[in-house]
Amino acid sequence: MTLRFLLPEDREEVAELLTLSFGRPDEAVLLERLRDAGDMRLELIWLEKRAIRGHIGFARLDAPAGWWALAPLCVHPRNRRRGVAGELIRHGLDHARQNRAKAVAVLGDPAYYRRFGFSAKAAENLSSPFSIAHTLLYPIRPGMAGVTADLTYPAAFFQN
Repeated sequence: MTLRFLLPEDREEVAELLTLSFGRPDEAVLLERLRDAGDMRLELIWLEKRAIRGHIGFARLDAPAGWWALAPLCVHPRNRRRGVAGELIRHGLDHARQNRAKAVAVLGDPAYYRRFGFSAKAAENLSSPFSIAHTLLYPIRPGMAGVTADLTYPAAFFQN
């Protein structure tokens, strides 16, 4: 498994992978808008035989300050159930810690993301414009779990 940071020349292939993975272009468009606005904090890709087969992105949240959102995550359908997404998540969270993020929020399947340390309990006092039942938090700095805060996402999340 080869994991590395996204390069500018990878963007088109990542857009194709996102569209294939989600069956629609919405996530690829979101990612491009986040990049254009300077809101992406980290993007990692997973390569197999020089082809991009996985991607994870982390965008900054407008508030709370220093918080990131895991968005988006995808793995090529032929490479699923091989631990690729887990490796992308673990490496991404390590980089978030190294880059002094205070916490990482994710909107997703609670049963899936719990295994990586995301917690619904840690997010119980958060408000969000998205489904709070599917909002989890990975607290990095002490005191972030259970904090009362409004998650404020960048404008790109709301553009049609």
